[in-house]
Amino acid sequence: GIEHTYSMPLMNKIAANGDSGNPFILEHPDSPQAVIYMDLAKSVVSEVAKSKFKKNRPDINFDADDHLINVDDDSIAPAELRRACRCAACVEEMTGRQILVPSSIPDSVKPFKMAPTGNYALSVDWSDGHRSLYPYRQIKSLLQSNREEQQKREEEEEEEKKKNEMEPQEA
Repeated sequence: GIEHTYSMPLMNKIAANGDSGNPFILEHPDSPQAVIYMDLAKSVVSEVAKSKFKKNRPDINFDADDHLINVDDDSIAPAELRRACRCAACVEEMTGRQILVPSSIPDSVKPFKMAPTGNYALSVDWSDGHRSLYPYRQIKSLLQSNREEQQKREEEEEEEKKKNEMEPQEA
């Protein structure tokens, strides 16, 4: 989205001119109000151009045969993504404490419908009746954590294998 904050001047004159079909900023192009509206317009045009020419959204689909949600060149189990829901029904808004009991989500849960929400999130309707909204950065973070955990497990297994090879064998 637009990464700027604007204080929008809502003067009676601006509203009256807009209602009459004669925009205030056309009558007063050098006014401070016109400058704010023009800055906002430039930001909107810039963001639209970015979304049109820049790929913000990952390619996401559900592979029913493998029971995996594919995200670009990676994948995540549907139950893992469902358990990561951060909506108000799953996480206490004021404290961030998880309300959802992860073990209550069966491994068989699957997405019935997945659709992008703007350029920032994925909306998922789940087989358990729940609806989730996942910002793409949350999904990417989950995938990154999974890769790091997998790498750590592989390193630990390699260390264990080396340790076992170094121990003397009994005859």
